[in-house]
Amino acid sequence: MSVRRAVAMLAALLAVLFSAGAVQAASPQAGTTTRAVRSAPPTAEAAPLAAQASCTARNVSHYDAYTGRTWTRDWVCGNRAGAPLYGCGSFIAACPVIGWIDTSTSWFVCWASGAAHSGGNNIWYYTMGDRIAPGRDGNHGWGFIPAVDVWTSTDPWPGMTECNIP
Repeated sequence: MSVRRAVAMLAALLAVLFSAGAVQAASPQAGTTTRAVRSAPPTAEAAPLAAQASCTARNVSHYDAYTGRTWTRDWVCGNRAGAPLYGCGSFIAACPVIGWIDTSTSWFVCWASGAAHSGGNNIWYYTMGDRIAPGRDGNHGWGFIPAVDVWTSTDPWPGMTECNIP
């Protein structure tokens, strides 16, 4: 096994071990709002895709100010750092980018069917982003990310709640 692969595997293991308690805030850019999000250290991005292609369920509460709902369970999954977050599960103009997920491991509370995306399906995952786009405070940081940007081996992730968000 190469040193690089061993380091990547160790980073993935540490990310999983410490993801439940780590709170990381993104560095704000001009005109953006920053949210604290439970996540693993950015080194998780170096993990092999097989290690990232699963999610871990947790019994935790997240208050969603956008829908007024309290989610009592989430799933921690690897994801593409820097991925845009949309106001709904679609790329159409009515659902613009409302923020970004800066971390490479994030929590998601549910999934929804939406527009087809480059991942070859129409599944979108719902979470609170790390940063809110200027002028997009209406969603309170909550939005959808296409499944292509969430490291899962199957979509929707088994056992994850369907969103049912209008």
